[in-house]
Amino acid sequence: MSAVLAIDGGGSRTRCLAIDRRGRVLGKSESGPSNHLLVSGEIVRRSLAEAINDSLRSAGLNGDAVACVSAGLAGVDFDGAGASEMEALLRDLGFQNLVVNGDMVIAHAGALQLKPGVIALAGTGSVVLGIGPQNQRVKIGGWGPVYGDEGSAYRIGQESLRAAARAYDGSGRDTLLTNALLRGLGLNDFRETVMRVYVQGMESREIAALSRIAYEVAEGGDEVARNIFINAADELVEIVVTAIRRLNLEAGEIFVSYQGSVLESCHLLRERFIAHLKRGVPRSNVVAPEFEPVIGAYLLGCDALGWAVDAGVRDQLKRS
Repeated sequence: MSAVLAIDGGGSRTRCLAIDRRGRVLGKSESGPSNHLLVSGEIVRRSLAEAINDSLRSAGLNGDAVACVSAGLAGVDFDGAGASEMEALLRDLGFQNLVVNGDMVIAHAGALQLKPGVIALAGTGSVVLGIGPQNQRVKIGGWGPVYGDEGSAYRIGQESLRAAARAYDGSGRDTLLTNALLRGLGLNDFRETVMRVYVQGMESREIAALSRIAYEVAEGGDEVARNIFINAADELVEIVVTAIRRLNLEAGEIFVSYQGSVLESCHLLRERFIAHLKRGVPRSNVVAPEFEPVIGAYLLGCDALGWAVDAGVRDQLKRS
């Protein structure tokens, strides 16, 4: 029996699935971070080795059964920059047949099943990746919070704090965000948020987490909160349209999908995103992601091996 080791490695965790050519998940595991831009090489090596070994162990397989290791890693860019270091590490772990991509590439592959098109990734941060019919690639965004992170949970959390501050000062519209954010942060006075943000220091993920509070307020009908999500959707549409234009996608349907908590969990934002994009690009067809990113890594591995992924394999993957 042979299997693809599909890996999704990020800044906080690394997932590994051992999947055979029929689409059956034989083993799975999860370990620590593997973004070599954020953590030491020792930690990356340990995370990848642990994820691979535990996945093989749970599948009852040894290294000889691995047809290839197909990894999507956060420290690798859309064009393969940074891949060579990770390939060397994986070879040192005993694997020679490798497919190493950026994490956004496996997200695209999973969402669109290797079809050309554009994917918007909006979680803590945001980035848009477009892949054309000749595998031409374009990335828009992904610069982090200082540069923008348009439509991301961080941006929504930040805009929510700004709106609440303006309401507190009386220079902006009244909004329920002010009290909701105070409750979420466990504070009594909005002035205390200055200490929390600047002195104690809120990490990007903590500010991004405020987007969940803001969404509850928006769902309750607060216009200020709703406009934050509408603006976030419009920002994402703008960069998706830029990717479509730069890829020169001229004929037929243009498939667009998404991954990440913002577009997957926020119905208000997603519906605005779809409607606004359709108005601007009538040939666009927004489809829900077919598979999660780690399955995208598997599909890319199958493509490299020449393994057919037919309807039966796809159905098995959905059941696994």
